[in-house]
Amino acid sequence: MAKTVLVTGASSGFGEALVVAFADAGWNVAATMRNLAKAPASLHELSNVLVQQLDVTDETSIRDAVEAIESHFGPVDVLLNVAGNVVQGTLEELSLDQVRAQLETNVVGLVAVAKALLPGMRHRRSGHIINFSSGGGLIGVPRLDAYVASKFAVEGLSEALSRDISHLGLQVTIVEPGVFHTGLGESAVQPSRTIDAYAPAADQLPGLYDWTPGNLEGAAQTIVSIAGRSDAPMRLYVGHGLDDVRRHYHQRLDEWAASEHRPPPHPVRRRGEHPCN
Repeated sequence: MAKTVLVTGASSGFGEALVVAFADAGWNVAATMRNLAKAPASLHELSNVLVQQLDVTDETSIRDAVEAIESHFGPVDVLLNVAGNVVQGTLEELSLDQVRAQLETNVVGLVAVAKALLPGMRHRRSGHIINFSSGGGLIGVPRLDAYVASKFAVEGLSEALSRDISHLGLQVTIVEPGVFHTGLGESAVQPSRTIDAYAPAADQLPGLYDWTPGNLEGAAQTIVSIAGRSDAPMRLYVGHGLDDVRRHYHQRLDEWAASEHRPPPHPVRRRGEHPCN
């Protein structure tokens, strides 16, 4: 019997590529998206794909989508939380509403969909939640402050969730993509204002990370290969840039080592206290 995967953000980019890859591998695929008008026509032509409206920021939409999917295919075996967006800008350039909106989509939306499926997975003692992070969830990228914050949050949340549910026979995997041509950057939300003083921060980008685009279809097939497996890794990096991630982690280890061996500060003496007392 074919297993069922629910993919959020399936109208383009990674979401669309994953729908095709899972369908080709014989899975039942729920291809969900906020705006059904943006659904690629090719998805409707796949017999094992159900195109379904789902807005990750709307709990009613999530509930209705899950009910429709489970009515059509049965229980969801794998959740792929792909939906997300990018808000560009430094902290001072962003409005608080833009920061909230970024976290609402990339973090709270991910949580909301997972919460809708976790009770069934827990009851069946079977299920795999795959959350999309980013290279920006591993390295602090300048001028993407809110986006980076959201992806660092996905990393920590997913790691904690994995430890919450592993004894129930459930898995969590964090997918950490490098750079891919997905259209995500082109649709980025611009800051509410720009401040010229921050422009030089972008000069760090070339040496920070490998910006070579990866193979989208190949990465999707790699994700399919670990979906639903009891030995699935908790972290799966796809694309270029992993050597740069390692370099940044080594720098962190060096900084911790340096601070560990730093001599403690001299004690502060109280007023009137003699140094020899």
